[in-house]
Amino acid sequence: MPQRMTAKDLNTLTDPLDVKKMEPEGEPAISLQPNDKEDNDGMILVQNNQLHITSPLPGGRPAVITARPPLVLKLNNETVSGPAEVLATDRVTWTVQEPPQYEISISDDKLKAFLTLNYVQQYPWNLVNSPATSRLELEARLDRSLLLSTLTIEQIIAVFEKKSMVRSLNIPSIYAELKNPSHQPVCVAEGMPPVPGTDATLDLFFPEHIEKAFSEHENEDSADYRSRLRIPSAKTGDIIARKHLSREGVPGYDVYGGILPAAPARDIKVAVKEHTALLPNHEITALKDGRPRMTGSNIKYLDISAEYAVPGNVNINTGNIVFSGDVIVYQDVEAGMIIESLGNVYIYGNVNSSTITATGSILVMGNVVSSQLYSGYYGVMYNRLYSLSKQLIEEVHLLRQASGLLTEKVESRKQTAKAGQIILLLMESKFKKIPGLIRNLQAVFPGIKHTYHQDTEQLKHMLDVFLRPAQFIDFLSDVILDSFLKLLKDLYSGVARMQESQVRVDLSQCQNSTVKSSGDIIIHKDGVVQSELFSSGDITFRHKEAICRGSNLEAAGTLTAQTVGGESSAVSSLKAGRRITARKMHAGRVTVGRYSEEIIEPAEDFVFPPQSM
Repeated sequence: MPQRMTAKDLNTLTDPLDVKKMEPEGEPAISLQPNDKEDNDGMILVQNNQLHITSPLPGGRPAVITARPPLVLKLNNETVSGPAEVLATDRVTWTVQEPPQYEISISDDKLKAFLTLNYVQQYPWNLVNSPATSRLELEARLDRSLLLSTLTIEQIIAVFEKKSMVRSLNIPSIYAELKNPSHQPVCVAEGMPPVPGTDATLDLFFPEHIEKAFSEHENEDSADYRSRLRIPSAKTGDIIARKHLSREGVPGYDVYGGILPAAPARDIKVAVKEHTALLPNHEITALKDGRPRMTGSNIKYLDISAEYAVPGNVNINTGNIVFSGDVIVYQDVEAGMIIESLGNVYIYGNVNSSTITATGSILVMGNVVSSQLYSGYYGVMYNRLYSLSKQLIEEVHLLRQASGLLTEKVESRKQTAKAGQIILLLMESKFKKIPGLIRNLQAVFPGIKHTYHQDTEQLKHMLDVFLRPAQFIDFLSDVILDSFLKLLKDLYSGVARMQESQVRVDLSQCQNSTVKSSGDIIIHKDGVVQSELFSSGDITFRHKEAICRGSNLEAAGTLTAQTVGGESSAVSSLKAGRRITARKMHAGRVTVGRYSEEIIEPAEDFVFPPQSM
């Protein structure tokens, strides 16, 4: 049996011990000096989700701390974005910036809702323990031994209910994503897009262009010129067009249940004139023989064009031609003549030093030399009835305003003056252009052949009144000015409404001429020399031997040439909106959009811009 130690013996053993340096059993003492190494720098130790920080000793540096995502540190309530020095007196807190368990997103058109599941189970985050160190990257890890919560389908559905998105909710897709998460956006609700309506359409049962008129195989001896030109025609009773009514669309709804209206269907306003009839089934029938045509922009007018034929040449004997319909010239248009048609113009022979305007298309089988041809929109703009009436409308409108102002001034002085005197005074002093415009317009009327689209007798009488205002001084008044304006506007708008929707200029060749078309321009034979051509559509040279020399050509669409330039020094300028092609390009300037190039060396099968640009 061991001998019990006496108190004296125990004191002898304990005296040499330094009790202050001994560690208690169980938990080891926290030491901020790693490896018992003396260090004056501040220290950081992480243990049991706690940060222990000491300040540096004299001569030392503060400890430095950073955080590894998703940890976010705050130092004295300020978020730390990078390494930061810390002292024992600093308040250091941390949070974990993790995504929500799930996210709901809506498509821009509000027709689809998506669920993105990030995680189903939620666990706590714990700091990773670290021994004392002067530089620490703080790190946190999930503690998967402690489950905090599990996301349920009921929780997700409740959120959709708050957003009023239950009507189109696809619960099976939510359940499937919860069971086997893909962590990708999954469509879980879908609205119904509106069904668009059907726009009204108009079927035309007649060609709007002449085809094959320049065929090499035509019988040159044929006397049936109208047949030779293949002018479209209809017989009385023929159906020339049919309108298909618009149909309204079906509204839809978005994921919130809100109504999505269908875009309104567009209608086409169709009207008939005296030679056509609109049937109950929305078909348009011809009431006479002739060429069917469609005019107008906002309202589509269907009509049968009247026809004026000149069996020989248009010259000083026939006079200028102004006609509300088609003009057919079986031979030539001689120098100095004018043809103005509110329809198409067909010329079997040549055009020399003349002006041709047509609100429809123009076809010239022969040569065009030193002339001006204007088709469609340009046929309206360069029509003398249109341009002169437009200028007169502007002048008479200003005259009426000036007359009213002058009348007010006279009355403000407690005096009176006849309205005719005021109008006469203004015309003689401020509006001297009006008599000249009236004379020019009067000169057009004798050229009107047979029927015209409106009665011009009242306008002619009013023109005569304002050409001699001194003789009608007691008749002139503001009411008369207003009536004059209305008559001029009727003439102006009447010509404008005659512009046909699909126009074209067809030529064999032209020299030293100007051609403008609001549709295509087609050169069927020899080509163009020293000419200006402008097309709102395409310009096309059909014949393989056609040339283009010393000319300026511009097409809003494509420009298709054969041979451009040659041995002569006269170069051409070609401009197009989309593309320029030529079988052979000798020299000239080409422009498409913002790209331009000077062609110096001859090129075969030329295309601009090239595909490489």
